[in-house]
Amino acid sequence: MHNPLIAIGAAGLAGWIFGAIWYGVLGKAWTLAQGKNPDDCKGQKMPLAPMVVSFLAALVMSAVLYQLLTNLGVMGLTSSAIAGATIGVGFLLTSILVNNMFQQKSLMLTAIDAGHWVLAVVIESVVLALLA
Repeated sequence: MHNPLIAIGAAGLAGWIFGAIWYGVLGKAWTLAQGKNPDDCKGQKMPLAPMVVSFLAALVMSAVLYQLLTNLGVMGLTSSAIAGATIGVGFLLTSILVNNMFQQKSLMLTAIDAGHWVLAVVIESVVLALLA
């Protein structure tokens, strides 16, 4: 029997680590998409509070995904990945797109942020399917 708490924790951690890699690779483009100069940000320390909150949010997201996937009966690897992509595109991408359009943010920022969240949900869903 698998432990759902371990699966939720592992999925949250996987999604959070993916975010660190995603923004590590796309950090310069993300900064430019916000209208900032990446050179002005060099040497600044990463603030701790947003990192902690983002990790806790990943855990909450994984717990909700676990509940959704088990209630929908889609805990297989492929079906969980498809459900994760559907949730990511249907809820996260659309929400980020609307918010960024009203805030007059660039489409590049929307693509970077929405791409992160859609893929993070897919990753968390797959980890849940593998471990739950």
